[in-house]
Amino acid sequence: MLKQLYLLLSGLIIAPEKTWRTMAGKQESNNEDFYKSYLYPIIGLIALMSFCGVWIGAKDFQLQIALRVVIKETIAYFVGFYLAAYGLFRLSEKYFGLNADLHCFERFAGYSSAAIYAVACISALSQSLFFLQIFILYTVYIVWTGSGIYISVKENYLTKFTIFASAVIILSPVVIRMIMTLIMPGL
Repeated sequence: MLKQLYLLLSGLIIAPEKTWRTMAGKQESNNEDFYKSYLYPIIGLIALMSFCGVWIGAKDFQLQIALRVVIKETIAYFVGFYLAAYGLFRLSEKYFGLNADLHCFERFAGYSSAAIYAVACISALSQSLFFLQIFILYTVYIVWTGSGIYISVKENYLTKFTIFASAVIILSPVVIRMIMTLIMPGL
């Protein structure tokens, strides 16, 4: 399962057009396989890397701090994923005339977040790797290639949809993390 996850993540990052074409032929009506084979393992991997990052980086390891970081990252990426998928679903229907179902937008948001998830896994291990956050912008290219292939966005809306979808996908976890920090400052 981890090998398939690695191949999918690396395919979306290295050759997104080929990977989107492969996935476009295998679209399902529900997202059970998507959750089991992609989303849950990648969020679990981010949580594990966050825990290990606190364990490796702390001079005196405290389980309470490690669990706080894990909870914060897990909630930020899970809620950020659902916020991005639902936002894309509602606003794309209204402004871009797309008739795809919510399950399709959930898969699109999850697969488009491949660069975000990869950077989160790597940078969670060490605070000194914060400069890797710039690679999150590669999400724009992944969204651009997937928009026309996976969701079938019309050519005249492709640029606008790419900018809109990329902003929603990139900013959703950031906004959730900021809200959590404001509501629960100790987290």
